Amino acid sequence: MAVDYEEADELFTKNQVSEKHLAKLFRAGDIMVTREEGEEIAVTCRSVHGQESGMISLIHSRYMIDMNAYHELHPESNTRREDWRMGDIDEATMERDNPPSEDFLLCLPATLRGYWFLKKRWVTLKIRYIKEVTWEESAFETLVLDNHKKEMLKALVTTHDSGNTSLDVIEGKGNGLILLLHGPPGTGKTLTAEGIAELTHKPLYRVTCGDIGTTPDVVERYLDSVLHIGRVWGCVVLLDEADVFLEERSPMNLERNALVSIFLRVLEYYEGILILTTNRVGTFDEAFKSRIQLAIHYPSLNQEDRMSIWSNFLESMGDEVDILGLRKKYMVLSLTPLNGRQIRNTIKTARQLALFKKEVMGYSHLQETIKISNEFEDYIQQAMGQTHAQRAVDTSMRAPEPTE
Repeated sequence: MAVDYEEADELFTKNQVSEKHLAKLFRAGDIMVTREEGEEIAVTCRSVHGQESGMISLIHSRYMIDMNAYHELHPESNTRREDWRMGDIDEATMERDNPPSEDFLLCLPATLRGYWFLKKRWVTLKIRYIKEVTWEESAFETLVLDNHKKEMLKALVTTHDSGNTSLDVIEGKGNGLILLLHGPPGTGKTLTAEGIAELTHKPLYRVTCGDIGTTPDVVERYLDSVLHIGRVWGCVVLLDEADVFLEERSPMNLERNALVSIFLRVLEYYEGILILTTNRVGTFDEAFKSRIQLAIHYPSLNQEDRMSIWSNFLESMGDEVDILGLRKKYMVLSLTPLNGRQIRNTIKTARQLALFKKEVMGYSHLQETIKISNEFEDYIQQAMGQTHAQRAVDTSMRAPEPTE
C-alpha cells in the first residue's frame, strides 16, 4: 500500500494523475471542478464505492456497514479463522483511547463491505470516503399534507420504540407499526415514507412488488429476508405499490390467494415500522383492515397544494433559477392540474432545456415544458375516453375525489 501511495505522490508532483490514483485526490465533501461543453462545472464528492471492474463511481447514496450481518448472510466469504495469531492487537490494545500510529493504520484494510440500499446489494466501500449520515429531518415538515395527519404520523413513528408493550395475548404478535398510505399517484405517499425515515433516523428499505416475485415460495423467502434485515437494522420498510398483495381474494385465483395469506402472516408478526402504499384501495381485502394500525388518505392535489409543491421545489434550486421572476408565477403554475411527481418532472425537464440553451431557468422554460406534456395528457384522455381518475372511480379502485 505504501508503494502505491508513493507512486501516486510522484505523479501528483508532476501535475499528472492516472485512473488508478484518481480517487486519492478527493475526499467526501471535496469540491471538484471539471470542464464540460467548454465551461467549468463544480460538483461535490459525496461518496465512493468500487465496482467489479475496478472503476470508481461518485454516488450520493447511503450504505449500511455491518460485517456481522454480512458474514451471516454470506458464510462462504467469512475469512475469520480460529488459528489466527493476533499478535499485539489484543483486547487491551483495541480498547485504548489513543489513536493508533500511522504505521499501524497502513496495515489496516482500505475497504470494507457495505449494503447499498438503492441497489439492494453489497458493495465494496473505500473507508476514507465514509462519513456519518446527515439526517434531513426537515423533509417531513415540508410534506404537503393535512397538519392533523402529519401530527398523527409523527406521534406514531417517534414513539414506536419507546415502551412498546404488546396488547396481544400471543407473544411477538401485533408489536409492529403498520401504516397504509392510499390515494392517487403523485400525492406524496412515497415522500411521506422517506420523510418518516429521516425524522426517526432510520434507514429506508424500499421494496416493490417487482423485487418480491409472484410465486408463493419465492415471495415468502424474500419477505422473510427483507423483514429480517429490517428488524436487525431498525429500518423503515416501505412496500411501494403493494396492490397485488392487498387485493381481495377470489376462489378463482388460488395462487394469488396464497400470496395474500403469506402477506397477512408477515404483517401479523413484524415488529418494526412497515409502510404500504397503494392507489387501488377499492380492491382491498377485508382481512387487512385489522392488521393496519393507521390508514391515511392522500386526496388529489388542490391548487393550494400545487402552489406549495412548486414553491418547495423551485426555492430549493437557489441560483439555478430566476427565482424572483418565478415567484410571481406560482399562482399561474398551480392552475395546471399536475400531481407532485409531474411537477418534479416538469422542473427537471425545464432545467435541462435551460442548460441546453445556456440560460437561467425561468417561467418560459416551464411554460414550454407544460405545453408539450399537456398534449400527451390530452391524447391519452381522448384515446381512453376519460381521465385516469375517472377510470379509477368507474372500476371501483378509488372513490370520487372532490372537485376544486
